[in-house]
Amino acid sequence: MQLGSLTLQNPVCLAAAAWQLEGAGYERLGAIFTRTVTMEPRPGLYEEGIWQVNEQTLLNATNMRTENAEILVQEHLPNLLRYGVPVLVSITAPGIPGFRKIARFLRKEAGTQIAGVEIYIAQPDTAKGEELTARFVREATQAVRNELGPAAVLVVKLPPWPEHIRSLALGAQEGGADALAATNLLKALHLPDDATAPPVAGGLSGEALRPVALRCVWELAHDARLTLPIFGTGGVFTAAHVTDFLRCGAGAVQIASGEWLEPGLTARLAAECGHLVPVNQ
Repeated sequence: MQLGSLTLQNPVCLAAAAWQLEGAGYERLGAIFTRTVTMEPRPGLYEEGIWQVNEQTLLNATNMRTENAEILVQEHLPNLLRYGVPVLVSITAPGIPGFRKIARFLRKEAGTQIAGVEIYIAQPDTAKGEELTARFVREATQAVRNELGPAAVLVVKLPPWPEHIRSLALGAQEGGADALAATNLLKALHLPDDATAPPVAGGLSGEALRPVALRCVWELAHDARLTLPIFGTGGVFTAAHVTDFLRCGAGAVQIASGEWLEPGLTARLAAECGHLVPVNQ
């Protein structure tokens, strides 16, 4: 898969990477995408905020903690760079100035250590019901591109909305993205077994998300206006799942929930799937 001037050696990539990876084989990956960071840390839960809804489905609580970009660069980035594969930092912000600020920081403090960034686009989680628009996606992508320059790889990760993802993807393409990722988390609700415990609002990932993610990849791959390569992400646990995303039009996949549930899964699938070629190539 070609991302600007960067060629991935393998269609299997790790997303939301743990800061300390255990085991071998990660040097076979196409790329490593970090956990999503913000400019300022957001307090909250981490491991305690991930609920296992069923065997292969997770719900990440809304009050999940996010690390800040400074901690990533100073403490965690060297651990991920040692595998010798491209590292992309996943970033998010509440608005365009926030995306510009964190991109400027990464350009200054990480420089050429990182291959680029993943721009994590999320629906505002407020009571006002703001609408996420293609214009916002375009302007956020432009802001990051202007700060990082033409050589950095920009991947825009979009929400799991099959009926709207094409227009959002066009915004990313117009803003200067190199690739798209479909998808991020699906808003959902989990009811704990304890009937006295409050419901847990958050984002769904894993097996339950896969059919929606496949449809989103298919939508993007079958729009003649879109020319960007696509990462499929959502519920990849087997080599067959990798093949399914490639059949729908993805050029590579990202694995997050599977790695959290089974550390080392991504490295194993990279060994199994390194020979696979997307159907459109």
